[in-house]
Amino acid sequence: PMTTAHKPTFHPAVGSANPGGYRYYAPRAQYSSRDMPGQLTLKTRGVGQGTSQEINQRDLKAELLKKEKEHFDKKENERRKKLGLPPLAGNEEVAPTLTLENVDLSKYDDDDDDDDDSDNSDDDDDSDDDEDEKAELERELARIKKEREEAKLRQQMEEASKRDHERTLAASRGNPLLNLGGKSDFNVKKRWYEDVVFKNQARDAPKAQKTFVNDTIRNAFHRKFLSKYMK
Repeated sequence: PMTTAHKPTFHPAVGSANPGGYRYYAPRAQYSSRDMPGQLTLKTRGVGQGTSQEINQRDLKAELLKKEKEHFDKKENERRKKLGLPPLAGNEEVAPTLTLENVDLSKYDDDDDDDDDSDNSDDDDDSDDDEDEKAELERELARIKKEREEAKLRQQMEEASKRDHERTLAASRGNPLLNLGGKSDFNVKKRWYEDVVFKNQARDAPKAQKTFVNDTIRNAFHRKFLSKYMK
């Protein structure tokens, strides 16, 4: 029987319960959402969505000037608040700053005025005690400063004497005539490998460099052949 392998595949085979069979499908139609029937008419703005009539009835310049004034008033009030000044008049959003003029001080008066004399005497005693403690602290502080200065001066003197001693010792040891150490031999000491029998044995013999001669009789191969077989 003849096979169908030689036939061109016009329709690709699709795996299914019936393998090897051709299936013809209708082409799939793709539509954009803008091509749907609901997009045939343009949408218009409704009431309260900024229609042209509403925009024409608004005074845009007055609104812009109002917003600019509110912005600059806010900045000015912030600056005045940092400086401790009262806010601008006519601004209801900013809380008023408490001053002596707009605060009622009568509600802060004390009812027990009879205890003022005793309080004053207690304050005097406390002030005397504070002055005595302050004077004692100042004397203690002066004593501590004096002790620290003396310790610092003592440490500087010790470091200076130590540096002088080290400098003198280094100068005496650096002079070979003064630093004999019980020996009078001034000869230069030899190294351990200078008096050996075999010396410089690790050096490789110089290798002969290969040269190219364009002559079959005078080249290196012909000379080596003659020296090997003809001598």
